[in-house]
Amino acid sequence: MTTSATTSTGSSVAAPLIVNGLISGINTSSVISALMQGYQAPITSLQNEQTSLAGKAGDYGIVNTDLQALVTAAQALSTSSAWNLATASSSNSSVATATSSPGAQQGTTMFNVDQLAQGNILASSAGVASTGAIVTSATSILLATGSAALGFSDLSASGALALGSHTVKVTQSSAAATVTGSSALAASTTITTGSNDTLALSVGGTAYTLTLAAGTGETPSALVSAVNAAAKAAGAGVTASLSSTGALQLSTTEQGSAATLSVTGGTALGALGLTTGQSGTGTDAIVSVDGTSTTLSAVTAGAAVTLAAPTGSVTATIATSPQANGSLLSVGTASGDVVSTGTGSLSDVVAAINSSGLAMTASAVQDASGTYLLQVSSNETGLSGSASADTAAFAGGALGSLSTISSAQDALVTVGGSGGYQLSSSTDVFSNLLSGTAVTVVSAGQATVTVSPDASGEAAKVASLVSAANQVLSDINQFAGYNATTKTGGPLMGSSVLTGIQQQVLSIFASSPGSSGYGNSLAAGISLTSSGSLTFNQSQFETAYAANPTKIASLFAAGGSFSPASPSYAGAVSFVYAGDGTASGTYDVQVSSSATQATDTGSSITDGTVGTAETLTVAAGGNSATYSTTAGESLAAVASGLDQQFASQGLALSAAVVNGGTQLQIASSAYGSATSFTVSTTSTASGTTGLGGTTAGTPATFTGTDVAGTINGVAATGSGQVLTAPTSDPTLAGLSLLVTAPGITSTTDLGSFTYSPGLAQQLQTLANIASNPANGTITTTISSLHNEASGLNVQIANDQAIASSQQTLLQNEFANMETALGQIKNQSSALASQIAQLP
Repeated sequence: MTTSATTSTGSSVAAPLIVNGLISGINTSSVISALMQGYQAPITSLQNEQTSLAGKAGDYGIVNTDLQALVTAAQALSTSSAWNLATASSSNSSVATATSSPGAQQGTTMFNVDQLAQGNILASSAGVASTGAIVTSATSILLATGSAALGFSDLSASGALALGSHTVKVTQSSAAATVTGSSALAASTTITTGSNDTLALSVGGTAYTLTLAAGTGETPSALVSAVNAAAKAAGAGVTASLSSTGALQLSTTEQGSAATLSVTGGTALGALGLTTGQSGTGTDAIVSVDGTSTTLSAVTAGAAVTLAAPTGSVTATIATSPQANGSLLSVGTASGDVVSTGTGSLSDVVAAINSSGLAMTASAVQDASGTYLLQVSSNETGLSGSASADTAAFAGGALGSLSTISSAQDALVTVGGSGGYQLSSSTDVFSNLLSGTAVTVVSAGQATVTVSPDASGEAAKVASLVSAANQVLSDINQFAGYNATTKTGGPLMGSSVLTGIQQQVLSIFASSPGSSGYGNSLAAGISLTSSGSLTFNQSQFETAYAANPTKIASLFAAGGSFSPASPSYAGAVSFVYAGDGTASGTYDVQVSSSATQATDTGSSITDGTVGTAETLTVAAGGNSATYSTTAGESLAAVASGLDQQFASQGLALSAAVVNGGTQLQIASSAYGSATSFTVSTTSTASGTTGLGGTTAGTPATFTGTDVAGTINGVAATGSGQVLTAPTSDPTLAGLSLLVTAPGITSTTDLGSFTYSPGLAQQLQTLANIASNPANGTITTTISSLHNEASGLNVQIANDQAIASSQQTLLQNEFANMETALGQIKNQSSALASQIAQLP
């Protein structure tokens, strides 16, 4: 029969045709196979060794994957900023709900929900029999969204305003003429007829005498009501209110520079905190249409004004009441679109409005009588989402007037309850009550939102860390441990790499003191078992964390302690970040220059009272806030008013009175060269605050500076108040510290910082060192095993070549033998035949 030989790699080797024992009767294939076993044995041994090496590499790979998962779990706990999960609760979920993001500001805020946000709806007062009926003779109409946020109730196109998109912007808010009392109103005031009941004013150049109703024990709010009643009775266009400091504030109902107000006398001046000679002038509104500006010096509620445009113009109707900030017209932008009305039919008008691309929807609504009304609804809530359609285009037509049946409004809350400051939102979600927390208002009423550390969320992260560590320990025990029951060791038994990792993991959990020296992980609900694994008691952890979040976080997160060089620098240096290579140790910290905030400090005003009114506009990060001062207003009142504006507009700024109450200062919350803001003023005359530079109307920019200094004698990079050592430094490896010491202008030794990695940071470092793809100890071990296995291929190939050659040789020799035997047999047969023929 025909046979073939197979090499150790499975390839076939050609062999001569062999007929087993045809001549000799010997099974030559079996004989050759038996002889070849001696050659195959070392090949099989080497192949088995390759399989073993691949198995070991695979086992190391499993542990390597475990360690990478441990790195991920440890990273979620290894820095103090990682311990920032927060949970929000509301005292009254029927009024407001809240959700906090990681890093949310913790604390409590109480507020009243004054109103919810809603969109507006416009509807015609009359209807038509069919949607094909003609409802307007106008060839086009002006649509707009967001005009209510500017202070306009209606916009109409005039002249040749082109079809297509348009932009209406209020670039300067209007303000009333205002005077403010020099001090807070008394808690109780008595007004006596003929004694202290009159107030003489000049409003817009017209003299008025207000006579207050007599009253005993009048509260500040009652006194304000008395002034308002007297102004209404006298026909004076002024309103009274309480300033942020509790002083009486009088404002004209008209706004703009045409509005003037002065106190000319009266017997009630003392009771009201006013003095003769106090005066104020309003601030003009500046409005642009497609870049063409119009200055409005007389801004009156309900009045129509004409706004110039590059072609044509816009007639705008001012809303009937001021906005929450007190301005009739406020800085902002509205989007407009002039659309063709087609045939002028109701269906064409509806189609034109819906195709405008603005956030509004038009409908032909059939009422109970069967007639069709035009209805236009805003698609978004709040004043910024309000919808308007040119009412003039329908005046006198079949639809009658187009009026508002539901007004757009922002959601409003009063922080601190009645008497606090008010915040607005175009939706029912407020993000500026507590930083990092979204508060959704549900209904009117009072609620308190509390943001606190999220013990449950942090416990879940610790549970993940313990689970990841247990997986590492379990797999190491499986691959490198000894099974006493089966009396067998794992395939990697004796691996110093794995046993070292196992011992270090257990040691970290058993002895880690935490970055602040508090106890060890046992205080956080983690325990070691006799079998060498870990357990986690979540309830114990949550109890400990709720009692002292900082203490528990310090057990896991990297950190340290600062020893000041002098008591004045106590707490001036704190931990921010450390890399895997940052060594534990104590490092000297020297600073040559402190970080500073962006700051604008005004002029010195000896009596602490503004002498000349101005409007300040402060901008930062794309947001801006405007505040108008009045003559006679205290710097403290101005600071308070600015702070309210900053809070309502989301500016991270604050105002304060400094230098003994003689100067007003605006400062950023953040430090460093990346922090800046601008201030512009409408006046730099004597008696103004002195904020905003030297040129009226031109914004002045104010920028902070970065900290400069060294850590452990190594020059560090400053970013705000953070000093960061080079990542290339073998000892510091990117150590970052927060330096808050102020006022340093020359090299100063602040003291020493002692760095300690927490439990999670230690595990992260250990796992990174082992599993790092570039040079991890397990990574290099796996690579070494693969290289060793690959190195055997040459030896296997050589041995296979020798075996193949020997097999061929044996096959040839046996073939030759059979041939020779055949020849002999043939010769024997021939001789036998010849012999048989002999006589």
